[in-house]
Amino acid sequence: MRSKRGEGYIQVCVLIIVICMILAVFVTFAGAVNVVRLTERNAKTVLESYVMKNSIRIYDSIKQGTNETDAIDREEFIGDLIAFCTFYKSGDFLYHYNADGEADYYITTPQVEFSEVNKLRLIVKYETYIPIYFGGRYVSTAVVPVTVKLNLEQKF
Repeated sequence: MRSKRGEGYIQVCVLIIVICMILAVFVTFAGAVNVVRLTERNAKTVLESYVMKNSIRIYDSIKQGTNETDAIDREEFIGDLIAFCTFYKSGDFLYHYNADGEADYYITTPQVEFSEVNKLRLIVKYETYIPIYFGGRYVSTAVVPVTVKLNLEQKF
């Protein structure tokens, strides 16, 4: 590093570039993890909201012993999810756009089902697709399968 001819600066420049690349990968990974957690949290919030909206019907069917809670109105759940997360539905995907009108990420249309019969244990499954950019250029798309579970039991 004491060389006046500039030979010592090559190692420093290479080291700075490597550190910047590592930081860029770390920031990209952290952003992708944040998107996955956000979509998971939003899906759970909408699922809980759905249960609350239909709680009287669900409670009556459980108390009366009828099995009317063996299916969930998937279209109502997806409509609520689109409204809550400001998604745009196109085909089998729900897209989320940023302020510039570009797709931040998108998810497959969620599948909602019961994990156990006659119990209010719900599962939502979908895949999150996150485009990866490096230096302003598209590199790849990260695909993350997401499973959201909601277990509600009667407690006395």
